[in-house]
Amino acid sequence: MYTSPHLKKFNERIRINEKLITDKEIVDLYIKLKPHITEQSFFEITTAMAFMHFADNNIDFAVIEVGLGGRLDATNVIIPLISVITNISLEHTELLGSTEEKIAFEKAGIIKKNVPVVTGAKKNALKVIKKIANLRNSSLFLPKKYSDVKFRYLNGTFQQENKDLVIKTFEVLDRCYKVKIPKSKVIEGIKSAKWKGRMQFIKKNVMIDGAHNEDGMKTLAKELQLIKKQRKIRNFVFVVGIQGTKDVNSMLKTISKLASKAIFTKSGNEKACNPLELQKIFSNFSKKQSFIENNPKKALKMAENMAEKNDLIVACGSLYMIGEII
Repeated sequence: MYTSPHLKKFNERIRINEKLITDKEIVDLYIKLKPHITEQSFFEITTAMAFMHFADNNIDFAVIEVGLGGRLDATNVIIPLISVITNISLEHTELLGSTEEKIAFEKAGIIKKNVPVVTGAKKNALKVIKKIANLRNSSLFLPKKYSDVKFRYLNGTFQQENKDLVIKTFEVLDRCYKVKIPKSKVIEGIKSAKWKGRMQFIKKNVMIDGAHNEDGMKTLAKELQLIKKQRKIRNFVFVVGIQGTKDVNSMLKTISKLASKAIFTKSGNEKACNPLELQKIFSNFSKKQSFIENNPKKALKMAENMAEKNDLIVACGSLYMIGEII
């Protein structure tokens, strides 16, 4: 499996059977690759290392996550067995376009000639994907609801939609390639799946979530409304750090409707937004108390000291920041 970004350490990005690539393997791969590096980006180099690692280990299957968009992404050099486009949201608009249709066009760039595609996209974004699938003679499949199967460790209704996509993907692999993986094994995998930093309760009253764009924040807000009823939550205390490349205004506007208090912080990443700037924008939308603490772990501790009985602390806004908290 090849994913990005990592939460705690680079090794998380490249794994085989859940075993992370070792430091030695990373160094060995980089030494092999170094003579060929000219002006490639960090992500392009990392992608090449992942593909080399998988080839060296003679793997049977790889799950390759696109870094950004799809059409021009470094991962798009492969011809996959199947292409999966989960959903379409407004993200990286400065690079991918300002509408869902434009972003759908970029993401649909992973669709290859005669290679089936599964998608959870809807409305206008789905129309764009259908058009490109037709042009490339790619069979298009939409998931149905498998309400009898649920994640055990992953929270959120959006994850259930992802689970429906997973099951449909395995069905299509069987239908198109006779890949016989028993449904019972697929269900077992879904039930045991864990993914750190995604609506994860690290304590009874502390939830961390990697919501790091406008759509992710809106999804989180919807889920928090459900959690409020289910757990009889009184107030939400937010710990927030956001990358400067995101739609900070929209994200903070969404949070402002829920937060009783907010603490602004930042990850060590060079693109992290200044907490003072976040606080200033937040004050345009809410008169609730807000505080600054540059260190994410100390910010979480501050929130725990502030929280009262039946309050829920929610840390969100940046996967880099979440990684530093855990």
